[in-house]
Amino acid sequence: MDKDDLVRKAYEISDRYHVILKGNIKIARDVNCILFGHYCKSTLFYKDFFRVLKDTLKVNSVANKNLKEVKKMVKSAGYKNVWTKGVFSIYGDLRPLAVTAGFGKWGETGIIENEEYGSDFLITAIFYK
Repeated sequence: MDKDDLVRKAYEISDRYHVILKGNIKIARDVNCILFGHYCKSTLFYKDFFRVLKDTLKVNSVANKNLKEVKKMVKSAGYKNVWTKGVFSIYGDLRPLAVTAGFGKWGETGIIENEEYGSDFLITAIFYK
């Protein structure tokens, strides 16, 4: 399976999990990244803490299922080194990668602004080489 087929299949899987933004980029010579944007209303947490927490945990659950299925597919395509970054990933900032993948532009507050969704999305990624 070539890289274009792999990305297309990853996008097809993500459609089942209602992913609103998709993109892929090459990070280094042999490291590739597929990014996913999952809809989540960007209400300030202190205005409605419990609803924001509930919504975020729900998105995290769906996003993790998407990442698990895509990771399995990528490994079955022959890639040995495959790793993911979820909604609550503490290692690395996915925002610069999302901007490069076309999710939106940097806003004045340091949040990515998409023309259609504003800042109402959370980012996950799968890396492979």
